[in-house]
Amino acid sequence: MPVADEVGRLQRETDPEARLFQKIAEQGHYAGYGPPKHTGTRQGTYAAAPSGVLLASVNTNDPAVMAAMLQRALVTWATLPQAERLLAEEPKSVIEEARNARAERLYPEGGLVLRVHTRDLPRPHGGQSAPPEDWRANAWNLDFAWFTQDEARQFVPENPAVGQVHVVPDPLIRRLARLHFVDNVRGQTPVYREHEVEAARLTSTVTGLEGGQRMSLRLEGQVRLCAEGVWPVNDRYDADNPQPNRRGFDARLLGYATWDGEQQRFIAFEMVAVGTRWGGTQYNRRHDDLTPSPLGIALTLAGDTPAERVAPAAFGGYGWG
Repeated sequence: MPVADEVGRLQRETDPEARLFQKIAEQGHYAGYGPPKHTGTRQGTYAAAPSGVLLASVNTNDPAVMAAMLQRALVTWATLPQAERLLAEEPKSVIEEARNARAERLYPEGGLVLRVHTRDLPRPHGGQSAPPEDWRANAWNLDFAWFTQDEARQFVPENPAVGQVHVVPDPLIRRLARLHFVDNVRGQTPVYREHEVEAARLTSTVTGLEGGQRMSLRLEGQVRLCAEGVWPVNDRYDADNPQPNRRGFDARLLGYATWDGEQQRFIAFEMVAVGTRWGGTQYNRRHDDLTPSPLGIALTLAGDTPAERVAPAAFGGYGWG
């Protein structure tokens, strides 16, 4: 059974699901890589029996290496005694605890759910983010941003008229900027703190009204995020010797959306944040690409499939409980 999940929560929390993952991960490729080896992340691909016995694991972007790992896992599975294959039946209370620990239980039904795609953009003068044969040259990432139904309503004016300009409340755009306008193109990266948001504004201008219920909007804004401090930028390799660093993102926002007043929801939403990023963090693979370069973030309306109901990676920063 293939499963994909956000490693940050699993490697950090103490609920039953997280503890099972930690049991598996500590048998794998990063086993024992806490201090003094300084690798906090447990990202990678793990093949495990339902019991939590590790079959094989690897952290790679190479399909051949991945295939070899799966072959090793099959060999191990074939030799594993039946008694070690299955997890003992858990009490219903434990299963319920694991279910309640997941942020997906707070999915904003009737609200605004956006896909958030991040990727490098073409560089001036023919520059590249990485050599063509390097997987980082075509890297991109996907996250989801959530807004409750009440928050979604705050993107539109209460009594609209064509030409009216509405200012989206600061807390909504600041949350979007801090938690989602991050350079995770190549890997994990921390969110920005409140004081690291130097600018964040978004307006919605009414460009059309249809039947008094359907409202067309033009979205415009700007964000500037900047963090300074001392941290490593090259995984575990410089973890013992962190240096003063800066990182940030300066971008303009532009988009279009359609609000259906009868349904009280957005039926269309497209917005981009295009600008310049700089710096790196421990796990986002920018150690050799710290200078300013173009970055693009595209936000589009998500569907309602199970894969699109996954919680935001930085959901812990939402303050939703």
